[in-house]
Amino acid sequence: MLMENKPERVSELDRHLVEFAQLLRSVGLKISPSEIYDAAQGLTILGMADKNKVEAVLQATLVKDVRYIPSFQEAFRAYFASMKQKEVWQKETAEKASQWQEQLEQARQDLRFQGNELEITEEQRAVYASLPENDKQRLKDFLDKSAQGTKSGIPVDHTYQPMVERVLRGSLEYWRKRLNEDDPILSPSSTDGVLSEVERALREREADVLSRDLKKISAEEWPEVTRLIRRLSQRLATQVTRRYRADHRRGGVEMRATLRKNLRYGGVLMERSYRSRRRARLKIVLLCDISGSMLKYTEFIWQFVYGLSAAVKGIKTFAFGEALIPLSGQLKKEQTFEEMVKEALKISGKEWGGGTNFANALVTLQQAFPAALAKQTLLIVVSDGQTLEGEKAAVLLEQIRRHVHEVLWLNTLPKRRWQETPFVQAFLPSCQMYECYTLGHLTQILKQQF
Repeated sequence: MLMENKPERVSELDRHLVEFAQLLRSVGLKISPSEIYDAAQGLTILGMADKNKVEAVLQATLVKDVRYIPSFQEAFRAYFASMKQKEVWQKETAEKASQWQEQLEQARQDLRFQGNELEITEEQRAVYASLPENDKQRLKDFLDKSAQGTKSGIPVDHTYQPMVERVLRGSLEYWRKRLNEDDPILSPSSTDGVLSEVERALREREADVLSRDLKKISAEEWPEVTRLIRRLSQRLATQVTRRYRADHRRGGVEMRATLRKNLRYGGVLMERSYRSRRRARLKIVLLCDISGSMLKYTEFIWQFVYGLSAAVKGIKTFAFGEALIPLSGQLKKEQTFEEMVKEALKISGKEWGGGTNFANALVTLQQAFPAALAKQTLLIVVSDGQTLEGEKAAVLLEQIRRHVHEVLWLNTLPKRRWQETPFVQAFLPSCQMYECYTLGHLTQILKQQF
């Protein structure tokens, strides 16, 4: 007689491993069933008595990329916390979710036209719920005034609602972009207490990295910081390609400006405003100081700016110490900035080390690469301003400034120390100089420029 095949009983270990793997997937790791099996085998051999060994086994079997080690560490800490701590997290998450639902319901009540609910998305209501009270009040005032009628005294009825909705959507879209510049999280991201705790901890880690002096970032943290740089630069590149500018020629209709212009006609579209996609014509030339004190700063800033190549084509990169060293075309996959510079030094016959002579670099740039200095060029200088022949360099920089779009100087010294550097004051009239020794500084500076 054939025996029935009974399904294998899932052990507690298997259940916990599957749950933990799902948590890791939620924070960005890719986990396959075979890796879960490997983790189970490892824990079966070593046992569960030693928490450090359990963490080591799970990290070795489930994490394939060192950049995700911080995410793993926070997930492990939260998942294997005490039940009492998990209950606290779950209670806090439930309270936040309840408060958020109340805010959304209030948004539904606020965003009405003559008593009728407006046709806007849940995301747009979430944007409204996230606004400061003063800005919420401005939108409510707009709806109240729109419901009362036009300035010319013409009464309005429900037929004006679509126009009001379009204006409101445009305003909420503007706020959505402002609120989401750094994180696309407008509401509590999860109703699960453990996952919410992991996301909170990772946000704190990121905030710490963004505010920390780059020279204080340890070698162990470099992979995590590199991943953060790539994400930030890709997000900024996306913002560059999506920007619009006003255009008097026929193109896409700028709906907000059109509606605003025609309010005096009672909403009849008598006049139109247009927009067209801004062409990314800006060219970037990057000059990187490679003195010993600058190398770590230059490594990170170079990676960030290079990440913009998705939106700004033809970035030209140069390093300078005692002389100018072209780096464009030297990039290889997984190659660090330091490795690229050393390879370029071998080709050019130059040696690593020595002093910094910004004047020599500018002379070579003008003579050997004149096409790089055009009206569409944004010249980015990464240096602490400590150089030989500073007076000569200041004169040359002033000459170059007349031929390019802008000179942007990222100074890795805190602004309070600029007075200690002899030639910084001489450079200031020819450039926009910013202190830039953290990733937070760099992010904000480039947002302003693009």
